[in-house]
Amino acid sequence: MRATLALWMLVLAGACPEQTVPTTPAPEPNGIVTGRVFCGDTGRPARFASVSLMPVTDPAKTKLDKAGLNAGPSKPAAPTTSITTAVDTTLDGGYTLTHVAPGTYYVIVRKDGYINPVTIFTKKQLDEPTDQIRNLIEQALPKVNVEQDSTAHADVQLQRGAAVSGTISYDDETPASNVNVTLLHKDESGKWVPLSGPGAGPRRTGSTTNDRGYFRIASLLPDVYLLRADLSLENERTAVTGDAAGHKNEMVMRNIKFFLSFYGDGTPHIDQATSFTLRGDDERTGQNMTLPISKLRNLTGRVAAGPSGHFVNAANLELIYGPDKKSLAHSNIDREDGLFHFEFVPEGDYTLRVTNARDVTWEPDAPQPGMMPPPPGFPAREKERVLETYGNVDMPLILRGDMTGITATVPAKQSSSPAASN
Repeated sequence: MRATLALWMLVLAGACPEQTVPTTPAPEPNGIVTGRVFCGDTGRPARFASVSLMPVTDPAKTKLDKAGLNAGPSKPAAPTTSITTAVDTTLDGGYTLTHVAPGTYYVIVRKDGYINPVTIFTKKQLDEPTDQIRNLIEQALPKVNVEQDSTAHADVQLQRGAAVSGTISYDDETPASNVNVTLLHKDESGKWVPLSGPGAGPRRTGSTTNDRGYFRIASLLPDVYLLRADLSLENERTAVTGDAAGHKNEMVMRNIKFFLSFYGDGTPHIDQATSFTLRGDDERTGQNMTLPISKLRNLTGRVAAGPSGHFVNAANLELIYGPDKKSLAHSNIDREDGLFHFEFVPEGDYTLRVTNARDVTWEPDAPQPGMMPPPPGFPAREKERVLETYGNVDMPLILRGDMTGITATVPAKQSSSPAASN
């Protein structure tokens, strides 16, 4: 009897699986943030400014997350951010953000000519602020706490930034139009670098010259800056193919023939350039640059290999200058004629550095499954097969005019120190 009862209990246990408690889905975020934005220099509404929210990171939670102490291996980490669509302020400077998840946020406002406070701090400073940085953040970034089923209010006052303007021209007194202009500043290591903001890509601190060579860059913080203008020559080929069904495929091939940067008032050497300082809401005008194109030279040549003296058909080349061995320009050999070309190079004393010299053949590359063939007029895909490799070489070079027929000889085998060649 007891055995029969036990058997029935096992059957019943198998017939009644464990009951699961239904979970209540999380409510859709419905918090609201509203307010007005004003211009600090005029006191007037900031019209058509972009307003968005950035979640405030909890320093204690961040440290726990990095240590792996917050969640077990089977429990996924809860999301720490929510997406809020940026909105533009209206004619009275007002804005309203809806569908905001509960949490604490910085109110971020962007408007041309005014400082975006986020750019004052690095991402690391925002995520793991020291006490000093935390106090500065509290002063610079308005903060708002959002709760479910409620409306939070935050007014923002913008601070006018500094600006710099000028013209870029060639040394024959014609304007340099459509030239990219960038501002550099020094990073923590003292190196000149383009301005950048945390997590949002480069700041809007670049410009392109207009038909008269004019540029203006605004919304700048007080700092020491260096002007850079980039000249580039690019070839572009576009091919469009289609099938009977009307599907089109567009392929674009770009080939940069040369790229050269000038600094300060027009020197190609960054260590010789003159910087300038902006304070407060300075409006610095007349920051002009003249590009010395009349002193740019062409350099062509070949790379000879070892004892045989034959010319290699593949290599990488650089022009190095100065005691700090800075790289000014790059070129390569990648075809059977074995020629390298440096176009529009400033006069000066250089080291021609040759690396990765090799003899190669190019073979048709079989298309991968699903890969479309190149359109008509485009070269077939090829792969390189290396036959022989050679050592590197550094060759002193004095460039005072156009130079052709230069030959740099690389050793037959890799050596521990580069050998010079004439």
